[in-house]
Amino acid sequence: TPTPTPTPTPTPVPPSGKCDRNATTSTLSSQFSAATAGQTICLAAGNYGSFKGAAKNGTVTLTAASGAAVTMSVAFNGATNIVLDGFTITGAQILNSSKNITIRNSTFTGVATLDGLANSNVVLDGNTHLNIDAAGQYSSPARIALPYNSRTPSGVTIKNSLLAGGDSDGIQSGVGVNIIDNEFRDILEKGGTNHTDAIQLIDAPNSVVRGNYIRDTATGIVAYDGLDHAIIENNVIDLGTKGQRPWGIELYSDNGSIVRHNTIVYATKCAYNSPCGQLSIDRKTADPAGKGTVVTDNILTAVVIQNGSSVSDRRSNLVRQGAASAERTGTPVFTGGADPQSYEGFTLAAGSPGKGIATDGQDAGIVPGS
Repeated sequence: TPTPTPTPTPTPVPPSGKCDRNATTSTLSSQFSAATAGQTICLAAGNYGSFKGAAKNGTVTLTAASGAAVTMSVAFNGATNIVLDGFTITGAQILNSSKNITIRNSTFTGVATLDGLANSNVVLDGNTHLNIDAAGQYSSPARIALPYNSRTPSGVTIKNSLLAGGDSDGIQSGVGVNIIDNEFRDILEKGGTNHTDAIQLIDAPNSVVRGNYIRDTATGIVAYDGLDHAIIENNVIDLGTKGQRPWGIELYSDNGSIVRHNTIVYATKCAYNSPCGQLSIDRKTADPAGKGTVVTDNILTAVVIQNGSSVSDRRSNLVRQGAASAERTGTPVFTGGADPQSYEGFTLAAGSPGKGIATDGQDAGIVPGS
């Protein structure tokens, strides 16, 4: 598989360029210890090994010196008030009482594990996570993993990032998480033991999945083991010819989630001889039926509700087949043509079916910026 070429994403505000302190591989520990709130440490080129950080009283930023290539792994357990900017991150663990951590503009070559966090204000912003495979049966199945369950939100936000290539999941979370304005592509199974998903939620109460562009992946947004009051909105899911399942969004045993203003793209034939672009609301045999799901204002092929699951509100969707009484049947016309190559290209063209039919008076499908 060729190495994916990153596509432009919104870029975080860069550092001011001011270096309050300078560090090398041998002096980072002492410089970080001495740094005070608001200071920036500029790192010389090199491999800094495992950086453990510490609890700081205010934000301390670590960034690469001009032209320097900086590599490190991250091992935070109780670290606070740290920004890492512009590094190669070979792997990251951000654990337990860690708070107010940002990693931005960085290249991840290994797994990021975020575990035991609560209302943490941990942000991954403007990073790349490319060609990362699941290493084996007992390794992390995802390149960004929140492998725990809690009713308390994690406080983690993953945004403006590119996750592409490889057979590890893009993001997998068992706790509330915010997944916003990312691109997922070419995340596909390779015949090994790993079942590959772009985004997998496992209960994950009150998660927000918004503004993501998912294309040419094995699956889209899935929750096979329950989901609780998530908001899934303004996403484009275009599994294309590489998609291995006909459902771009799959919610099993859902409890009261909202699915609105998504565009799940039609294609003639996916697995099971079914057309791509469907929404599935279902359950496993041993699990309870889903209930209370809201499905409004989407563009999709069909809404498939099975095995006793139900929805509380289904209307103002533009569908190709099986429309309910409060839905419209039709074929969307996109501003990007028959095969848009960008997120924005999936907005509706003038005169297209679905214009102005949403419950909020906007178009069905994505409404960028809303």
